[in-house]
Amino acid sequence: MTSALARLRDLPEAFTFAGFCKLTRFSNNAAAVCLTRWKEKGFVEAAGERARIYFNKLKCNEVDGSLRIAALLFEYPSAMLCGESVLHAAGWITQIPARLSVAVISRPSYVSLHGIDIHGHPLSWFRKVHPAVNPCPDKRIYGLRTLPAPLALADLYGDPKGWHPDVDDLDIPQEEVASVGTAATLFGVELPAPLRHKIKKAEKTFDRLEIADDSITLGT
Repeated sequence: MTSALARLRDLPEAFTFAGFCKLTRFSNNAAAVCLTRWKEKGFVEAAGERARIYFNKLKCNEVDGSLRIAALLFEYPSAMLCGESVLHAAGWITQIPARLSVAVISRPSYVSLHGIDIHGHPLSWFRKVHPAVNPCPDKRIYGLRTLPAPLALADLYGDPKGWHPDVDDLDIPQEEVASVGTAATLFGVELPAPLRHKIKKAEKTFDRLEIADDSITLGT
């Protein structure tokens, strides 16, 4: 045990089960037993119930968000911030989500990760949203590529089992209202009637502004 703990001190703050086996030269069974004992003693913390990614508590007493995001991206390279997490980050809702909402490419089964809600989407969904997602690293939120807020809202309403925000609780910037309608069309989603009314009102306002601009241009 002492020898193995010494090796644990040589491991980084986050490591995989395979990496641990390689370093210690333990068999899979021996490594699983060892890590289970260490979890019970608080030496390591698993990233999720079935995740084979661990946090080295000898290196970090508290597991920060960047380590959890690193574990997420290791398990799901396609991960993209979505849903209420995007709406809160954009200031469209004030309620702080209890867990991070993340979209990933669909697979037969998913590895759960603590503090993160995984939402599987087909590759066709990712192809639809790809042109609208800013790839620049400095535009990421929590270190993740991020779905634009209008798309995140439409996607929420398109999930019959998901959380649907009350329209009265949404604080959508006036210049973004019409974009929500465009996003709903992209996903083929029917929005709540009050939100559809807001979108139509915004579109009429935009049309009037365009007419006014044309009149000014003609007058000059």
